[in-house]
Amino acid sequence: MNNKLILELYVSKFEIGSFHVDVKRCQIREFDSVQTIEPKVMDVLVYLHTHQGNVVSQEDIFYAVWPQAIFNPSSVQRCIAILRKAFGDDAKNPSLIITHSKRGYSLELPKLESKKHRYMLGSGVIALLLVVLMMMFFGAQPTTKTEFLTLLPISTSEHNEFSFVVAPNAEHIAFLREQESGKHIWVKQLQTGIEKRLTKSPADYTSLGWRPDSKGLVFAKRDEETSSLVIINLDSTVSPEQKPIYTTSDFMISSHKLDWANDHVVYFTEKRRGNSDTQLATVNLISGEKKVLNQSVGQDWLLMQALSPSQTHVVLGFEAGQNMYRIDLLDLTNNDIQTLVTIENGLSGLSWHPDGKSILLSNRDKLLSVDLAGDIKPIAFKNYKIVRDAVYSADGSEIYMELVNVDVDILSSTRDNPNELVPIIDSSSVDYLPVFSPDSSKFVFESHRFGLKQLFLYEHDQARLLFDNPSNHELFGIAWSKDGKEVFTASKNAIFRIDVSSGIVNETPHTYHSFYLREAFRNEDALLVSYRAQNGNGFHVAKFALDTGELTAYQASGARLSCYSMSLDDNDTVYFSNESDVFKLTDHNQVETVWQSQNKGIIGVAAKENTLFVTVEKEHEYTLLEHKLLSGETREFSIGNKTQKMLINANHDYSQLLFLTEPKRNKTLVKLK
Repeated sequence: MNNKLILELYVSKFEIGSFHVDVKRCQIREFDSVQTIEPKVMDVLVYLHTHQGNVVSQEDIFYAVWPQAIFNPSSVQRCIAILRKAFGDDAKNPSLIITHSKRGYSLELPKLESKKHRYMLGSGVIALLLVVLMMMFFGAQPTTKTEFLTLLPISTSEHNEFSFVVAPNAEHIAFLREQESGKHIWVKQLQTGIEKRLTKSPADYTSLGWRPDSKGLVFAKRDEETSSLVIINLDSTVSPEQKPIYTTSDFMISSHKLDWANDHVVYFTEKRRGNSDTQLATVNLISGEKKVLNQSVGQDWLLMQALSPSQTHVVLGFEAGQNMYRIDLLDLTNNDIQTLVTIENGLSGLSWHPDGKSILLSNRDKLLSVDLAGDIKPIAFKNYKIVRDAVYSADGSEIYMELVNVDVDILSSTRDNPNELVPIIDSSSVDYLPVFSPDSSKFVFESHRFGLKQLFLYEHDQARLLFDNPSNHELFGIAWSKDGKEVFTASKNAIFRIDVSSGIVNETPHTYHSFYLREAFRNEDALLVSYRAQNGNGFHVAKFALDTGELTAYQASGARLSCYSMSLDDNDTVYFSNESDVFKLTDHNQVETVWQSQNKGIIGVAAKENTLFVTVEKEHEYTLLEHKLLSGETREFSIGNKTQKMLINANHDYSQLLFLTEPKRNKTLVKLK
């Protein structure tokens, strides 16, 4: 009997911590996601599991999985790397699959809680339920449910499923499923799990909305030039037909969801192409008439809307400043609008409680319940993934939502060989914002691992934790001191000054809410930052003095941009850019144009030794331009194509380049009970 057959007979399913391993299906399932791995990779996992706690050599693993082959250690190493990524086990600091130098690997299983502890937990849950029942029996006033105990999967496919909507009769959900062939719209019966694909051809489908009687859908469909609203009638047993009811080339439909009211009016959010002005609009499905109910021009971005159960109000979600998100309530009877609450750290979903007395917010990895007086109550559940579009069930006893795990890696290349990419940071999480030290020997980057926002130092081909951010603040930028001994980062109300060698952190408070760190001044104890005043339009160049805590905004602003690119030269002269121009601030804080792009697309600017480095994003590639400030001479270099990566940073002479991979998103549908 060969080794592979022994492995298959040994076990077909087992658990590793919170992961469920199905050997025959080659699947690793967590409560809200399923990953399918190659059969040989699964065989390596099974071998490690059968020898858990023991060190096994690469040779032992290889001949168990490839019994007739010539020993090749890279085959084993590749499988180990894939397994670590599947389990979210950091290769630089592993806790599950441990590397033993020159000896092999061992699988160390997480310790399970004792039965006694689980019994005590169960008893606590029972006691809590008894208290709730007693309160109900003795006439306690009903409130929005904020205690949920169980998270269950709805997705049954390994493909991404997202942008779901629950039917008003609570019998079906409609959602998008993305496969190799593209996106399609599907409907699933919740009780039986039976699914049906509604669309014949793949397309860029986006928002969905149910007809009030649950017998039809409206959805958004877009291409390079237009956005459309389309309806599907689900009454027929024949394949449903699509009927376009609104098409625009001036706007892009940007709603997370569409709201189909009883009077055959659809509410949606759209963004103007070109300048990103946003508005709340409606279309009458019978007459085709479009109306604009609310416009956001200049400062704020309308992100999403949700129609109340009574259909008398619409709640609106805005991006209203740097890391600020505002929730407004629009009264449809008199067009009055009021602000309910402003939150931080993202808004990725907006919906109503069925009783119409509170609103559910998807807030990064959290859920918040906001009543109509603006009071916030958190809805606690164990989670570190991104929550999108959470909604209550018809009776408010359950919450449906989309959970998203995002993986972004850091790649390295050189100016001489820009398309020869080397992965250097890969943790199955979001790794981004790498910033080189002044001598270019190392860089600091931010990483979101298991929901924690932390800074790591990459040096000598290894990454180590530099700033653990114990309060898990949202961080805004990274800057090095000019001597390379300190690193700065910022939260909304403090600057953190981190000693690179010792890890000691000094905190300096500030009162300016969020601003974004760009670079440290050479000749004074200050930081160059981009700052958006709470009532301002666009971002400003500013200086934050570390000794006094004062922020000085220069009188230089531009069009409505996500941020400025900024730099300091050796004399602390400030350079900054918008999409098409590079500017310099003179000694009298006057703005002087020093370089212009013919095709816009400026994404970065740096100044060093009378040379201006400008990075430009073109249709298919990134270009570096070296502009000599004294002679006016400009040289152009291609520094890489744009295929599945984004240029994020470079060292100070642009000989080393850092890229981010395109985000890999694993999206699943779940419910809280």
